[in-house]
Amino acid sequence: NFSAALVSVIASTISMGPNIDRTREAVRTITERVEAAGLGDQVKFGLVAYRSNIEASPGLDYVSKIYADPATTKDGADFLAKIQDLQPATVSSARFSEDAFGGVVDAIDHIDWDGFGGRYVVLITDAGALKGGDPLSSTGLSAEQVRLEVKNRGLALFAMHLKTPSGTQNHAEAEAQYS
Repeated sequence: NFSAALVSVIASTISMGPNIDRTREAVRTITERVEAAGLGDQVKFGLVAYRSNIEASPGLDYVSKIYADPATTKDGADFLAKIQDLQPATVSSARFSEDAFGGVVDAIDHIDWDGFGGRYVVLITDAGALKGGDPLSSTGLSAEQVRLEVKNRGLALFAMHLKTPSGTQNHAEAEAQYS
C-alpha cells in the first residue's frame, strides 16, 4: 500500500523556455512508464512553477504557482492536462538568480502530502536562488533553512541544476546553494 508523490518545482523564466518543454516530455515518459508498470495508483505527480519577485518585474505574473497537486491528480493524463498551460515568462526577472526557494516552500506548505509515504521534490532550474537576506526573496530563507524545512516535513529534495551558457557567471554560486 506504499504510495509516493513526486513534485517538480521548475523555474518558468525566459531562460528556461526550451527546458520547460524537455521537462514536460521527460515527465510524460515517466508517467507513461509508471502507468505501464501498473503503479499509477501508487505514484502521483505534481508541479509547482516559480519565477521571481513580481514587484521588481510586474510582468512575471507570479512568484510561485501550483499547477498540479499529486493529491488531486487522477493519473498521468490528468497531470499532463494540468501542466499543459505552463509557459515561460515573457519578461526578464530583475536578477539572474530567481525565487527557487519560494517555489520549494510553496511545494512544502501547499501541496497535500498526507497519504504519501514517499515525498519527493525535484527542483529544476538554470539559475541560483535568491539569498535569504535578499529583499526580492519571498521567503527570506537561506539554503540551509530551506533544507531544514524540507527535512522537518519528511520530504526528500533533489536539485537538477542545468548549467546553461546564459548562467555561466552564476554556476558556482548556484551549485553551492543546491549541494
